[in-house]
Amino acid sequence: MTIKETPLASNAISIIETKFGNLYFYDNFLITEIFEGIIVGRKEFNKIFNLCLDIYDNDRPFGIVSHRVHPYSVNLFELIPISDKFNSVVANAVIAYTDISVKNFELEKRLLKFKGKFFNNLNSAISWTNKEVEKAK
Repeated sequence: MTIKETPLASNAISIIETKFGNLYFYDNFLITEIFEGIIVGRKEFNKIFNLCLDIYDNDRPFGIVSHRVHPYSVNLFELIPISDKFNSVVANAVIAYTDISVKNFELEKRLLKFKGKFFNNLNSAISWTNKEVEKAK
């Protein structure tokens, strides 16, 4: 089930549909839903980064909730050199529904500089992310 199909969509302060996925912005966090088959690399990462700058103040802490309802890939070789752009990201929650998505996240967590945690449901991921952001304020 995607965010559009839940009451969470109506609580978003902004919903942005891109070529690579849907982005749902809330007060303390962003929920990403990347489309099936997409390879998230520098171009997509920079697009998300620039949208975050538009919505969140540069120094304001926020979290990212990656709702992995579709299989997609992350090009870590392109993201590692630019991941420090996201200084304000204090939490990265991932909801994954397949074993491969969980394993991919474990690798991403080791190589990228975000504080990350895996969840098997959206509500727990959002709750943890909100707590981490509030602690960082």
